[in-house]
Amino acid sequence: MADAKPLTTPDALGRKLSLYEGEPLSDGTTFRSVVGALQYLLFTRPDIAFVVNQVCQYMHSPTTNHWAAVKRILRYLKGIHDHALVYTPSSLALTAFADTDYAGDPDDR
Repeated sequence: MADAKPLTTPDALGRKLSLYEGEPLSDGTTFRSVVGALQYLLFTRPDIAFVVNQVCQYMHSPTTNHWAAVKRILRYLKGIHDHALVYTPSSLALTAFADTDYAGDPDDR
């Protein structure tokens, strides 16, 4: 992916991954390895948390569509490699928001 074209967003607008779309990967080892590495990256890159969570849901049986989603995340990271959270000692003020869409999952709404 070193020569891949960078992207400005980690996910295609309106795209929903499904367990039943795409051809099953012959060997999901690379998929699981890359997604596992992306999970560790979440400590400093919370902007990819949602899309990484989405691809993690298909680690048991990844397809070509899921692999394409992972490659899109990698292309996004290539485009913004110089952005990250930097943790420094300071006072802590945490604010959290949640936006759930349980009916949006095409597999088990």
